[in-house]
Amino acid sequence: MRTKHTGQSGVAAVSLLSRVRAPTSAGRATASEVRASILRHLQAMCGTRLGSMPVRPDYGLPAISEMVHSFPDATSAIARALVYTIETYEPRLARVRVRHVPSEGSALVVRFEVTATLRGEDDDTKVRFSTSIDGSRRITVA
Repeated sequence: MRTKHTGQSGVAAVSLLSRVRAPTSAGRATASEVRASILRHLQAMCGTRLGSMPVRPDYGLPAISEMVHSFPDATSAIARALVYTIETYEPRLARVRVRHVPSEGSALVVRFEVTATLRGEDDDTKVRFSTSIDGSRRITVA
């Protein structure tokens, strides 16, 4: 079951924990605060191994070490896993797309570009994040 969360009047918001830690004076998050909050959540999701959360066994990404032997075919599996995880657990994003970006130089880094639209924004605000997996199988989201 997917749950969707938007802030007041259907506008994307920062997470509740972020608002408690650092409330804004106006009570409404800026676009950069929302993007930063989403980035932190994507970093947490991508850093969580699939199956490691008993209450949500489908939260996170598959272990890259288990997929490394099937490269280059694994890139499409990783992209699908990213889309599923983001669409399921980051309700502030809609129309999520993940594209493999061929590496320039280092063959030991696999890169993806994540693009999406902020849910509830009137002007279809687009956001973009880059994801990379390095030779030590560390996932970075920026």
